[in-house]
Amino acid sequence: MSEIIQLPGNLIGKEDREKLESFAGHTIAHGRATRWHWGTDAHGNDVLDIYRGGAEEQLAARLGRDRQRDAFRARDASGGLIAAGALEQVFAELEVYFARLHGEPPGSPDPAA
Repeated sequence: MSEIIQLPGNLIGKEDREKLESFAGHTIAHGRATRWHWGTDAHGNDVLDIYRGGAEEQLAARLGRDRQRDAFRARDASGGLIAAGALEQVFAELEVYFARLHGEPPGSPDPAA
């Protein structure tokens, strides 16, 4: 008898994992976060957690995938929705979110430019 393997409903593929890790690294490189970590949510789905704050480190954002809506979602530490949609759209909105958390004035130049 063959064994049935139950995969998570919101599986994140290898290419998207690499993009998520790259974004997290970019955010850390700009001093807007301190580390990232792959984990699972309460439903067993893969999520990427991004932390900030050094010694008093705290969760800043949690990114995951909603397969039913075919969209990525980013939530803040309290579970509030930051952004949802295509991965690039979520990254753009997270860039603004992290800049604001970091205390950068709106419209300030990108430090990477």
